[in-house]
Amino acid sequence: MRGGGVRRGRSRAAAAGALLAALALVPAGCGGGTGSTAHSTTAPATTAPAGTATTGTATNVDTPMSPPEPTADGVLLDKVLAREEAAIEAYGKVIPQLSPRLARLASYFRAQEQEHVDAVLKAMRGIGSPAEPSPEPLEPGALKTDRERLEFLYEVEGASIDEELSAISELEASWPRSLLASVVADQGEHLTLLRQELGAGPLASVPVPFENGTAPPPE
Repeated sequence: MRGGGVRRGRSRAAAAGALLAALALVPAGCGGGTGSTAHSTTAPATTAPAGTATTGTATNVDTPMSPPEPTADGVLLDKVLAREEAAIEAYGKVIPQLSPRLARLASYFRAQEQEHVDAVLKAMRGIGSPAEPSPEPLEPGALKTDRERLEFLYEVEGASIDEELSAISELEASWPRSLLASVVADQGEHLTLLRQELGAGPLASVPVPFENGTAPPPE
């Protein structure tokens, strides 16, 4: 009897072990069992009802900046710029009427005047002053001969020198003064060549010691 009881006890233990082994083979995902693999859930997106205010990233709105005010030096340079631009227009009106040789010379002068304009514009940007020139047209009128046309260009160059010397005496910044001084020197050379074309000899065509643009053309 004892042997049979022991055998029955062993049989029950073996059956229980087999049951536990079978349960271990069931996948963790089935039913409500727990396992080593974690399952994440994604919350559904929510949509705000119509008419409901939503919060978001604030948008920065740039306030338009007012244009810079012209400085005292800027006003002076603006006048010089207007004069230079008027001179360029005057050359453009006269050049087509000149003989080929004189037209080439005048075109060279006009190109240099454009370089003067570019340099003055750069100077105005350097001092933070806006360029707002108002050039007054220089009308050549009815010029019938090359001499009359050269005399007109001579007066244009002389008036430009006078404007620039006036600005130099009032400018506060030093480097715009140096710039205009070199411009005046260049235009003085223009006057020298124009005097020669108008009949002055080598010595008479040389500028006076203090060229200010007021010397009349040679007779």
